[in-house]
Amino acid sequence: MLSFDAPSLPSPLAMRECTRPRFDGNLEKLKDWVVGLKSAGVRQSGPALLMALENLRKAELSANRRLSILAALKVPILKTCAGLPKPYYGDGDEHDRPGGVTLEQRLNRLMFVNLIQAMRQFDHENPLPSARQLRKRHWAVRNVFRFANRQVRYAALWKTSMPAGTWRDLHELYLALTARTQGNAWNQDARLTSIGDFDPMVEYKLLLLLGFAAKTKESILHSEYFMEGLEAWAVQTRLEDPHKMLGRLRLILVEVAEDAPPRQIEGILETPFRGWVLQPPYPYIHEIEDIFGRGSFADQSLSLAMSA
Repeated sequence: MLSFDAPSLPSPLAMRECTRPRFDGNLEKLKDWVVGLKSAGVRQSGPALLMALENLRKAELSANRRLSILAALKVPILKTCAGLPKPYYGDGDEHDRPGGVTLEQRLNRLMFVNLIQAMRQFDHENPLPSARQLRKRHWAVRNVFRFANRQVRYAALWKTSMPAGTWRDLHELYLALTARTQGNAWNQDARLTSIGDFDPMVEYKLLLLLGFAAKTKESILHSEYFMEGLEAWAVQTRLEDPHKMLGRLRLILVEVAEDAPPRQIEGILETPFRGWVLQPPYPYIHEIEDIFGRGSFADQSLSLAMSA
């Protein structure tokens, strides 16, 4: 189920300084509102955009209208996020870091949630979409993964908590896209439809690799070689049916019901679960082994060698 949990919405005082946009009128009026934010500065534009996205979630609109509004808000949100200060907590213990999520995280999260909502509504309203309608849906798919990417990278690089529900929504999104496209989430020969040079399957696997690496060792994200290799490794990564992997050691599990990145089990996989076993290529595993020391991924490496 799609969820959203973000504390501390903007105060009424902050909102009085920016007129709330209307979504049921001419889009030009919304664009005028956006232009007015440019001179307001991030201290006002950030809370105003946050409230706009929250109100958009509750508005009664068609999917096409919703997507048009999100397209109009995308660039202002990206520019506002670029101007917001970043948290820095040093290298202290993670338990000493302040809790909660930042304004930038809440903006990215709300954009992500609104895009998923719009996609689901679009699919309900357009069971047989035209070519023009498909282009709109492709825009939504591409951007929902891009805003998911922003959330994962932000939390990893700035050592903050992920907004609640993000990983679960991401797993459910991929599951829904896979089921809709090919009717069988385990069919590795079929692929999600690529959008230009954007492949949703590759993007999802890239986020899994990034999330697992960040959870395993934060410092690896500062490795230029590792970050540059992620996309190629994602292409080579497989998501296997847990039923086929029973009895194997130290597997990396992607659990759809969990609001968490992939995790590695120490023992053998004894029971199947709703999700996948993540099987990255050896170069990725090699980089992780360099962090932990040899042998941590021995069974995973052996599995890859035998299946090659």
